[in-house]
Amino acid sequence: MLHPTRLRLVLPLLGFSLLALPLVAQPATSAPAAPAAVAPAPEVIEVKPVAVYLTWQRDPVTTMTVHWHTDWTHGFADSVLEYRALGAAEWQRGQGEARAMPFSNRMVHTVELTGLSGDTVYEFRFGQLRARQPDGALEFFPHEPVRKFRTLPATLSRPVRFVSGGDAYGGNTLNLFADMCRAAAAHDPEFALMGGDIAYVNNEPRAIGRWFSFFDTWAETMVRSDGCLVPIVPAIGNHEVHGDAFAIRGGSPARGVSPDRAIQFFSLFSFPGRPGYNVLDVGDYLSLIALDTFHANPVPGPQTDWLRTTLAQRRSVPYVIPFYHVPAYPSHRSFAGTVSVAVRANWVPLFDEAGVRFAFENHDHTYKVTQPLRAGQPHPQGTRYLGDGAWAVSTRETTPPAQAPYLERAYSRNHVFIATLERERAHLRAIDPKGEVFDEFSIPVRP
Repeated sequence: MLHPTRLRLVLPLLGFSLLALPLVAQPATSAPAAPAAVAPAPEVIEVKPVAVYLTWQRDPVTTMTVHWHTDWTHGFADSVLEYRALGAAEWQRGQGEARAMPFSNRMVHTVELTGLSGDTVYEFRFGQLRARQPDGALEFFPHEPVRKFRTLPATLSRPVRFVSGGDAYGGNTLNLFADMCRAAAAHDPEFALMGGDIAYVNNEPRAIGRWFSFFDTWAETMVRSDGCLVPIVPAIGNHEVHGDAFAIRGGSPARGVSPDRAIQFFSLFSFPGRPGYNVLDVGDYLSLIALDTFHANPVPGPQTDWLRTTLAQRRSVPYVIPFYHVPAYPSHRSFAGTVSVAVRANWVPLFDEAGVRFAFENHDHTYKVTQPLRAGQPHPQGTRYLGDGAWAVSTRETTPPAQAPYLERAYSRNHVFIATLERERAHLRAIDPKGEVFDEFSIPVRP
């Protein structure tokens, strides 16, 4: 083998150029290796809520259910939030689940917070979970503003106020709905009973945007003076379901009755949940009974059996308040209507037996207060039926008193009820969209 020096001398004589050959025979000093490139951190896309609202599934003294929507086309969002009592230093984490809102790009996120303290203001915030380096623990990165809610007291150590109404956002009445909400929120209600026909969507794909407008308006207007959001406690109405086809607006007994006809409603609210009726017990003083007047369930049969048991189990509760959509004692429609007859035949005797002092009805788009009734006749210890669903819809003419002697008074007027529960009586006021109180009365607590 030639020595490298002799190789350099021989190659030019053989006609080879040194520039054309790799210098493999001469080892070179290696350069220091370049540092490995560090991969940039992945971009985190904040998918912020497009709707936020509250409800309950269990005792409002110790729980709160937070719902919010995200648009899945904008990216993935965790069903997670942080919360703490107002003034506390440490945040706690709550996690839940998400499900698709039918016929939309939205995901409905649900987190139920439990173990809360009664009569306490909490704040909460949304965010995202990211893995921490190097141990992989999940860290919460908040976004969006901090919001607030309030739990209810365990006893009537102070008055508890709520708003009740139905037939809310119908037709082209979004401005009227907003005005009515602002007037209601000015009374600082702690929750709102919504007795059906909430957004008049009819479970129709083409009308899904009405839910978006409803939740936008609710978030903007139904906020108390202390900044707390007002939870929704809903019951189902005929305009939450569809008939035999999506082209048929609303449901009725003749068009079929099934929870599957209200899949939007059940995807949006954890209460009442399937099958469509439920009870919400508040501390030791209040039971709210959401009933279904032939929308997802028949009136007679299992629902009435359940109602009988539910009332019997709450004989010691001072305030037992049923609320539902179609009235037993209508103020516009016929007294002989199929659903009204069914409610009077199946539920009214149970209300009488249990000593229910008042129930909220809707559907007729009027204002009404009945006589205190027992077995359909005036009785000092009877039930007053309050209604009839005119939150923000076009009102209708009322039935003349001669044709409806059970009515104490009735008006064609948009309204909600502001109910204040005290130890010995409930004080009720009716307000219109301008905030005017046009009716006021009290109902003693049941013995």
